[in-house]
Amino acid sequence: MENFVNISKERVDALSAIRTENAMLDVRAIANFVLDVANAKDVPVSNMALNKIVYFLHCDYLMEQKQPLVGAKIEAWKHGPVFRELYHEFKVWDDKPIKSRANKVDPHTGEVMIAKAHFGSEERKYISSLVERYIHFSAAQLRALSHIEGSPWHQVWDHSGRSNPGMKISDDLITKYYSQGALQ
Repeated sequence: MENFVNISKERVDALSAIRTENAMLDVRAIANFVLDVANAKDVPVSNMALNKIVYFLHCDYLMEQKQPLVGAKIEAWKHGPVFRELYHEFKVWDDKPIKSRANKVDPHTGEVMIAKAHFGSEERKYISSLVERYIHFSAAQLRALSHIEGSPWHQVWDHSGRSNPGMKISDDLITKYYSQGALQ
């Protein structure tokens, strides 16, 4: 077993590359990206719609790229999949179009700033294409898509008495369901 102090620079660089390659994005940054794309196309997005769009982006990305898009916990709430961070950030808008952006705190400076996703131009185009799959659906349509019987949300919400603290929709559950072709 390698001693931590004796790990070579090449090994550290290789481990760093793996972490960077598999790094998940901040859910608030992805939400802001969705809002920016929707704004550019003059498409209003509500809190409920935003949560569902980010959920479906995560599902698509997970299935197509074989890794999660975001690391935030997805919860099964009455009206479908929800990222608690997004719900609370945008609940002031109720069911109205969101006109603000999610903030984050820089851990180094303590400065509050708008959460931004940093990715290359190819990944930006790819994620934009995912966003465009969903932004024209209404919140009600997105809710209905997430509520399909047997879907990850349905399995967690209607958990048949099995314990599921926090009503978490796991990436494993998403992968199992959508690998059967449910996104097509």
